[in-house]
Amino acid sequence: MRDAAFHSHSVVIAASSSAVGARVIPSEEVDRAFGMPAGKLRSRAGIESLAYASEGENELTLAATAAQEALRAASCGAQELNWIVATSETHHDYPSLSAQLHSRLLVRENCGALDVGGACLGLLNALAVAQSLIGSGQAQTILVVTADVHSRTLTPGRVAGEFGGLFGDGASAFVLRSATSDNSGEGYRLGEFLFGCAGQYAAAIQVNDEKNGGLAVQFDGEALSRAAITRMEKVITSVELRSGIPRGSVGGFATHQPNPRLVALLAKQCGVSPEVFPSISRTWGNLGSSTCGAALREALRNASKQARGDRRPIFLASLGPGLLFGGGWLTSNDGVVHSTH
Repeated sequence: MRDAAFHSHSVVIAASSSAVGARVIPSEEVDRAFGMPAGKLRSRAGIESLAYASEGENELTLAATAAQEALRAASCGAQELNWIVATSETHHDYPSLSAQLHSRLLVRENCGALDVGGACLGLLNALAVAQSLIGSGQAQTILVVTADVHSRTLTPGRVAGEFGGLFGDGASAFVLRSATSDNSGEGYRLGEFLFGCAGQYAAAIQVNDEKNGGLAVQFDGEALSRAAITRMEKVITSVELRSGIPRGSVGGFATHQPNPRLVALLAKQCGVSPEVFPSISRTWGNLGSSTCGAALREALRNASKQARGDRRPIFLASLGPGLLFGGGWLTSNDGVVHSTH
């Protein structure tokens, strides 16, 4: 009965897009800026370059670029949207990111605007909220957007390079529709989501504002790395059990990517090829809430190149400070997956 009820409220991703900062900086240049030995990010973390926002870019411009491309790919006018659900770990201005996007995209007034938290887990939180809104019948079409600009917050002098040097700037966007709408034959179908919080690891990373405008950062890289690998593998195992989909049959893992080295370790721990993890952090850095989004967009783009019957499931897994964790899955809706290039 649970499965029948769930599938009667299915939600599909009609289109996806991503955007990154226009300045792609070699990691050695970032090493020097943070006072680290040249080659440290490349040799220790596997990061070859980072995407930084240009002078005219910010969370709103990156989010709007990704959103407009996703809407165009879905042949969806902004006036069709019932909700905008946005997430960002670096946008702290008012109006909120979703409200600013609402104005920028010229959406109709009775379209809701909602911001959700979770930092690197933000995309999964936003997708789950959007799925609930559509599944309850309160919406037909929702735009989910992520955007972060770390390069203006995690700067040399405010944070150590071992932490700040890992992060880039980017955004992602997804158009979600009810599977009962006219375009339900296109895209991937959202499965279920699972969430939790492993509070015993909360002290491994903490960031707080200081009165002098600085940032107080507590970052135990070794402990956090061990916790991340262990918890992510547990999330993937839980998704595998809940979905009934063997991890070996998954076509793409859209996961949190602290750095490429940890992605490779996670793939080994899970017993799958690292090739099924879209490479995001190697060239762009950790994009925060948009890392999982950019990876999902890439997994969907790869799937769109395959014949309908050959499109394999996609697993989602991510972590957030706390240690928040979440996972989910997508299965092919036997249609064309739209994605921008």
